[in-house]
Amino acid sequence: MSRVLGSLLLTVLLLGCSAAPAPAPTSSESFTTTDVAWLQLAEALHTRALPLLELAGDRAADPPLAGLAARLGEEHESERGRLRALLAQARVTGENPHEQHDMPGMPTAADLDALSGLRDEAFDRRFVTLLRAYLKQLALVADGEQNAGGAQQARELAAAMRREHTADLAELDRVAGRP
Repeated sequence: MSRVLGSLLLTVLLLGCSAAPAPAPTSSESFTTTDVAWLQLAEALHTRALPLLELAGDRAADPPLAGLAARLGEEHESERGRLRALLAQARVTGENPHEQHDMPGMPTAADLDALSGLRDEAFDRRFVTLLRAYLKQLALVADGEQNAGGAQQARELAAAMRREHTADLAELDRVAGRP
């Protein structure tokens, strides 16, 4: 059921956010429009979440939550690099059409402004809510790529990211004291 929902969500996002089709890559790998849209969407989600993750260092009341945010910030910066490498391999250049959109799971400028005014337990509660939404969205769109993508490298990265973000969600729940 979640795979179907992930595929449907990715399709809806693709229809709502048109991206130019990718030119044929120079390798034997063939990137589809779905692959390119997923790579761009995942990269935009990561880009938007990095400032969110940075805020936890000096505002979180819970040291394990701040530690999780720091680790995720480093890992998600690395993931951005992997996403960008595949975009380059697909010969996609230019501005990411998803970066300026406010989509599910993306912390908005208003979210970040509000969060930057909070500290301690109030910060932790709002931060956990935003981080959970972000991680769930990453896992959901990764499901969509796994089910509808064409390029094996993109599908493999989506599978790895799905596993990582599902584990991150479990760790967030453990750190936040959620059963």
